[in-house]
Amino acid sequence: MKEWEELKETLGLIPKAGYEPSDAFRSLEGRVRLIRLKKGTALPETPMPEVYILRSGVLYCAVEQYGGAGEGTPVPVIDNILWKPGTMYFDIHRVTESAYPVRERVIAAEDSVLLSLPIHETDAVNLAERQLFHLYAKRHEENLTDLWTRKNVLQYMSAPERYEWFLENYPGLIGRIQHKLIASFLNMTPVSLSRIRHRMREADRG
Repeated sequence: MKEWEELKETLGLIPKAGYEPSDAFRSLEGRVRLIRLKKGTALPETPMPEVYILRSGVLYCAVEQYGGAGEGTPVPVIDNILWKPGTMYFDIHRVTESAYPVRERVIAAEDSVLLSLPIHETDAVNLAERQLFHLYAKRHEENLTDLWTRKNVLQYMSAPERYEWFLENYPGLIGRIQHKLIASFLNMTPVSLSRIRHRMREADRG
């Protein structure tokens, strides 16, 4: 099955000599879906939460929270950009409880390919398959570390510093996705981003 082979390749699940996958792991073979998203297309909602693995492309995750001081008004939380192949994503707000409703919208910032699995399927396999469990835990830890890094960047860095941080940590994306998405990601207006880029170009020219 092509999707199954792509999942193992994307996650780096290459069996070692003598390795015998569990029956739970093998059961995933018929559950993997291949999703192709055209640029600007939103990831479709599913009846049950799923875990997605980015195969190629770039995804922009916009998070809004309803309630609190502005009852009924969406309040941006912290957006995210997924661009590294093998990155795992799932809508955590659908599987955890929150004091206020949270809505997460995922859009393809460029043509993208994903692999998906129902979360309840991966939970069962994680208990039986040590290799996948460690990989899943590692990716989840990386996502949390990345979230806290972005929080500190947005809170303590100036706009030009945030842009320089973006160039360093998201190499090549400035030329791949819309600048309005990058501006939103860095918590600035597109006009501010344009001015910062202009000043940096002028400084480079001397």
